Amino acid sequence: MGNSSNALLRHRTIDACLRDTKNKYTLLDLINACSQAIKLKNGNKSGSRNKVSVRSLQLDLQIMRSKTKGYGAPIVVYEHKYYKYKDPNFSIQHAKVGKENLLSIAEMVDTLKHYTSFEELSNLRNITEVLEEEINAKMQKRSSVVSYEEKRNPLGLEYFDTLHDAIINRKALCIGYYSSRSNNIMSIIFYPFYLKEYKGRWYALGYKDGLQGVYKLPLDRIRDYSYSILPFPDEYTFNPDEYFRDIIGVTRLTGEPKEIRFLVKNKLAPFFKINPIHHSQKIAYRHENGDYEFTVNIIPNREFYNLIFDWQPNIQIISPREVGISANERVTEIADQLPDYSLPKPKEETQDENSWDNGINLFSNL
Repeated sequence: MGNSSNALLRHRTIDACLRDTKNKYTLLDLINACSQAIKLKNGNKSGSRNKVSVRSLQLDLQIMRSKTKGYGAPIVVYEHKYYKYKDPNFSIQHAKVGKENLLSIAEMVDTLKHYTSFEELSNLRNITEVLEEEINAKMQKRSSVVSYEEKRNPLGLEYFDTLHDAIINRKALCIGYYSSRSNNIMSIIFYPFYLKEYKGRWYALGYKDGLQGVYKLPLDRIRDYSYSILPFPDEYTFNPDEYFRDIIGVTRLTGEPKEIRFLVKNKLAPFFKINPIHHSQKIAYRHENGDYEFTVNIIPNREFYNLIFDWQPNIQIISPREVGISANERVTEIADQLPDYSLPKPKEETQDENSWDNGINLFSNL
């Protein structure tokens, strides 16, 4: 299992190097990169076992090129010493997993499944069940009978390992990313510290050269990268517990947390009771009709307002007033962008002005 794991790690490391179009990699460079990757995995105590031999690296390249045993990788040598992919868009991550590899994965999942009986790892049970069914379906060449929510934004995940390595080893990256504002590819020097998933989208958090404060970079915006020669400043630190403690999502704005009180309609209240929007959520009051009032202590950000909008018309902000006004402004902004339907509207029945469904009102009692 260990040798198989190391071989896959070497293949992924070589793949990352050959996809790096801004640097040149000799055989020695690939050996050093693979040795470093194994060293990070096994630790310094492994000593000489971390060192990859020339023979092993050459066999890796041969296997990766093979269409039957490997990935059919279009690896070429140019200038008689440097390695790269003939097709710059190629990656072994797009290749199909062979039967031998599926058997190895099945063995690992089976081992992991036994450990999920321990309470400390019980949150992995659902993951192992899905993995087991997915692997069995592949091996039996049938459709899976288990469905799970797929990533809505899978783009950019090919850079996950590169960013993870840069975080662990404190490497500065020169990243080309797509800017929606300028509709152009922008280049930045980025010092990554943390990877975070939110609603199916991965973000890298770190520092952007020339900009103060934590910068969040969606992985799906990345188009290319190279390693920067700039040193990673020692004073650059990141505390994830402190950063995420008072927010929902990944955007932390300036200011102190506020106690936000909101009312949830009775049909949605049970869901909010067992699925709090933040760890600080508390029940503040229960109305006779089944409506609930909750409080959270957070710094309101875009993700919070999006969440409030998503649950309309079953939720309204009670206080503070400025948070309710901001939520209303967001609803108004979205409503103004809706098409103007010219069909005549049926005459609506008069409702009591205090009725819950009497128009859009995200905050009340202000």
